[in-house]
Amino acid sequence: YSQGKLIQEMESCGLGTKSTRHSIIERLYDVRYVQNDPIEPTALGLAICDALEKFAPHITSPDMTAELEREMDNIAAGKTSQEAVVTHSRTLLAEIIDDLIPRKEEMGLAIADAAAADARVGACPKCGNDLLVKSSAKTRSNFVGCSSWPDCDVTYPLPQGKLEAIDELCPLCGTPQIKVTPFRSKPKIFCLDPQCQSNKEPEVFVGTCPACAADGREGRLIAQKSPRTLKRFVRCTNYDLCQTSYPLPQNGALSYEDEICETCGAPVVVVQSRRGPWHVCVNMSCPAKEEAEKGKAEKGKAAKKSTEKKPAAKKPAAKKTTEKKSAEK
Repeated sequence: YSQGKLIQEMESCGLGTKSTRHSIIERLYDVRYVQNDPIEPTALGLAICDALEKFAPHITSPDMTAELEREMDNIAAGKTSQEAVVTHSRTLLAEIIDDLIPRKEEMGLAIADAAAADARVGACPKCGNDLLVKSSAKTRSNFVGCSSWPDCDVTYPLPQGKLEAIDELCPLCGTPQIKVTPFRSKPKIFCLDPQCQSNKEPEVFVGTCPACAADGREGRLIAQKSPRTLKRFVRCTNYDLCQTSYPLPQNGALSYEDEICETCGAPVVVVQSRRGPWHVCVNMSCPAKEEAEKGKAEKGKAAKKSTEKKPAAKKPAAKKTTEKKSAEK
């Protein structure tokens, strides 16, 4: 199913409403029960469906949800009361939970195995066990770690974006690779090892540090890629003294043409994008950027105001035409 076809199927089964069906599908993506488009169920999604069909088959059919949807429509139509529908819903769910609780351990094992299968990205080069996509409890960011932790301490950072494991190993170092689709960008394949030559970029000199120049010393600004986070940034060679560091766009080849921002004095780098070269002031706090954002916001408000519905002008009344009629006797 494509998303559009699935919405049509939900409508024919009486599932959800016109305003909620799309959000229901998005929720399935968020909890990793489905992936891709056309939609494919993940191992986790299949395991949950299999477990529920085995232990609580009523909840996997569209009948129960469609029945509750009809009852809510009856509340809106005044045919039944909210209390009656809530009581009925609680009774249905209580019966299902009573069936599931005695089997929770068996269900948990089946679902855990499937979750691990979806999170697997390859074999650990150190111990041979599974490398899994994990989430940091401290930073909420994703990373790859060995399933044998803490006995095995192999971990790798992950770029931001939608992640998908692939079977091919890195041709340069033999480490597992992963496909990453950044927001509004084409997917790319990354080697998990940040020290691999495929992940390294040449350092680019992008001018002198204005903070160091103000303090009477020489500081060189270097565009580089962090081997730990895989993010690109500009940092001064005297960073310990001046703390000068700027973020960079994560995609596109970088170059420097000895251009300085007229507003703040920070370097301007050239980023090659699909639409051509993009000249970017590396200073995120540049007043020119703030003015540009302010101008965009004001332009958006003006456009919204101009499109507001105006009262229709009254049409002039049609002129009556009179014809001279003569009657002959």
